Amino acid sequence: MVSFEDVAEAIPGGTWLDDLARASARAAHAKFERTGRSALLRVSMLDSTRMDAYAFSDISRAFQDATAKVGHIVRNPQGEITYVQPADREKAPLLQRGQAGNALFFGFPETSDPDALINDGIETLSERAVKELCDFLPINGSDDGALDAVLLQRDTIRNAVSDIVSAVTKTSSLGLTLTPTSGDEVTRSMTTEQARVLGNSLRESREDVGYETVTGRLDGVRTRRRIFYLERDTGSTIQGAVVPDLLDQIKVNLDRPVTARLRVVRTTTIDGRRGRPVYELLDIHGESSLFD
Repeated sequence: MVSFEDVAEAIPGGTWLDDLARASARAAHAKFERTGRSALLRVSMLDSTRMDAYAFSDISRAFQDATAKVGHIVRNPQGEITYVQPADREKAPLLQRGQAGNALFFGFPETSDPDALINDGIETLSERAVKELCDFLPINGSDDGALDAVLLQRDTIRNAVSDIVSAVTKTSSLGLTLTPTSGDEVTRSMTTEQARVLGNSLRESREDVGYETVTGRLDGVRTRRRIFYLERDTGSTIQGAVVPDLLDQIKVNLDRPVTARLRVVRTTTIDGRRGRPVYELLDIHGESSLFD
């Protein structure tokens, strides 16, 4: 006999219609077939029998932020984020249910909660986000393929996994057990060695180079250090390096309206963290005024 849960698992695809069909099948499973079970996430620290409050705090914050980030793209698949916002935490909260020894226990909002992904009884946004997060974590200490696969994921996933990696590096190897509202139990783990390897890969950076033409007022220059200051027409100020050949031209145009051609370099790490843009002034032309 085919159950409603079997029907849900057999539905392919990731469109909102597919999600709705799965939700309907699981709601029927909850109403007619399932005995009640509350979802629970257990996070165990494996390296030490004595962990202080700061270590537990690092782990709790990492899982909450990672859950919120994954929850964000569950709600908005086109919207990448690399910094978690309070609104994302509110929509996908992890609720600490207790602690026993070196294990933390997290629950999820009740399915009647207004932020539930499915309103009639199966899976909250938090639980869905944790399930998806687990998909990208190693099964065990020898699962090197999972580490390589993280580097190929979208920015938000890489950044969420990076939160877990940072916490494991600072604290302890972790074991995870997710008992979902329905379906099979999920187990994952990450060793400190795996965290160090993956963390080094995620911190590798690339440079994105672009060019920009801006108008504004040349506010100042430091000749010896070859640094310029340009106030945009929008009110913001740019500072950066000057190619040597432009120093004389800059002095002529000080405190005058100009059009500047800039080279813009921005460093981005693989886990999606972007550095501040660095500007280099390549060319500059004074704008004529009524009094010239």
